[in-house]
Amino acid sequence: MKQFLISSSLSLLIAASFSSCEDEGECACVEPMPEYTYTFESGKEGWTTGFADYPVGEDEFYELGAEVAALPSPLDANQKGIKITGNNHSDDLFMFLTRPITNLGINATYQLVVEIEMAYNVPENSVGIGGSSVYLKAGAATKEPKAVQQDDFWQMNLDKGNQSQPGADMQVLGTIGTDREDFTYTLISADNRDNPMTVKTDDQGKLWVIIGTDSAFEGITTLYYNRITVRLLP
Repeated sequence: MKQFLISSSLSLLIAASFSSCEDEGECACVEPMPEYTYTFESGKEGWTTGFADYPVGEDEFYELGAEVAALPSPLDANQKGIKITGNNHSDDLFMFLTRPITNLGINATYQLVVEIEMAYNVPENSVGIGGSSVYLKAGAATKEPKAVQQDDFWQMNLDKGNQSQPGADMQVLGTIGTDREDFTYTLISADNRDNPMTVKTDDQGKLWVIIGTDSAFEGITTLYYNRITVRLLP
């Protein structure tokens, strides 16, 4: 379920600020830091999914799919996530989800921090096609991220970079993979807390957040986004 969260420490800071304002008769009030957490218990919660970097008309061949589903065994089936899957015949499949965030400052600059928990089943040190890296990326744009047709290929309408390389609109959080030796689904996490991304809203105070995997894994990738937290720091 989507939640608008303010940490208890931040709440205390806000309260202290207002108290100080009353004492001093003037105020440089602290505004709440926008923070949003999505756990997908009630559906996609405003997120849409998509695919890029594959040939037009080949959705079935690439086995593309996305839905809200229970986490796979042996994980807790009472928890849900956005399941997204594809067979990477192109050696470059991009699978993404995106969501608008509104009611922000108009033409305002923020530092975007994204924290992701997902279920994945491929070991980091596997060999063969399983040894090819899957890069997790996150970013934002003022226009809706989507795949657009360019000649006979679907490509993104923003600069996501390519595989290990970041783009103007997305940064690389790292590669994904489990620390197991078998192909058992495990919860893994990633974030960019040490490297926030500077983003800017549009003239309506809107920003589109995008998260995706840029894959060199030549096979089926199926992962579940279990929890996503988006913070917009001043």
